[in-house]
Amino acid sequence: MGIETTGRPVSPAVHTPIRTVLQMILGHHVTAVVAAVARFDIPDRLSTGPSTATRLAGATGVDRAGMLRLLRTAVSLGLLDEPADETFAINALSECLRRGPHSLREIALAANEPIHWRSAAQLTEAVTRNRAVASDVIGMDTWQYRDAHPEGRLATSDRLVDIEAAVLPALQRDSALESCRRIVAIGDGQCRLLPALLRLAPGATGVIFDRPPVVDHARTVINALGLADRVTVVGGDFLQRVPPGGDLYVIKGVLHDCDDDSASWLLDSCYMAALPHSTLIAFEGFLPSGAAHDPVARLIDINSLLTVNGRERTIEEFEELFANAGYELTGAEPLPAVDFRPFVMLRGHRA
Repeated sequence: MGIETTGRPVSPAVHTPIRTVLQMILGHHVTAVVAAVARFDIPDRLSTGPSTATRLAGATGVDRAGMLRLLRTAVSLGLLDEPADETFAINALSECLRRGPHSLREIALAANEPIHWRSAAQLTEAVTRNRAVASDVIGMDTWQYRDAHPEGRLATSDRLVDIEAAVLPALQRDSALESCRRIVAIGDGQCRLLPALLRLAPGATGVIFDRPPVVDHARTVINALGLADRVTVVGGDFLQRVPPGGDLYVIKGVLHDCDDDSASWLLDSCYMAALPHSTLIAFEGFLPSGAAHDPVARLIDINSLLTVNGRERTIEEFEELFANAGYELTGAEPLPAVDFRPFVMLRGHRA
């Protein structure tokens, strides 16, 4: 005897308000699904063509039924396609998780780490006090956590921003770079920015300034690049002082890790250390002014609050920070090649 049904089941494609909000509520499960698809390298395994759940389970050493449940959940989210029953294929979304340049794979893995989901569970506390809660829930500050978890540090490196495609063209249009004699790169412990700058300023020497736990790696990279005679690597705390004597100071992705007081300290430190008539360039994400139309930028702002006590800012807020430190903000050039969020090159002049 068959089962009698009445009415028609609601199609998964129908997004009623209650279903839309419920999917938001289950967002932490979405993060886990994306991370698992990345962890099992499903997109790379499908890059040569569709495959069955059985083959993927065998290749990854997991239970077939569990793999099928994961893959079909990924299909429901649009992350994978299912062109035939129990056969799965890569698509434009899962392509973003393949290993290689511009990949979001490490971001997906890092987002599923305890520092993020345990901190997110305390968002009401973070909002109430307007300060980070990561150190409360994991027993160490975020920087100590990243030092102890290299995969998390990789996810916050310059991998998200292709220097050749986004940052360097903006600098190449700046003829003043050729006349630089000393470039100080703050927070460039991965050595992804300063070596490229030195190619544009052949007469300049450089300084990499970063936290002591990462400068040994920076020295190794600089030596391997044959730049030891042009680059000095210095460890320290920018809230105390930064290396003096630069005619160009470059900051990338550091201000968003700072609250307003810390950001002001950093800019003040640069101003006091810099030569007269020098330049400060900062590469930062920014919040479009007005209504909150960009959920990625807004969620990054929440993550900054939770983990590092940082914040995202509008161009107007950056201008105020620069002015309070003595810099005139002379340019704010959007970098559309950075396609994961609004990104800008800020240029400040020191009188």
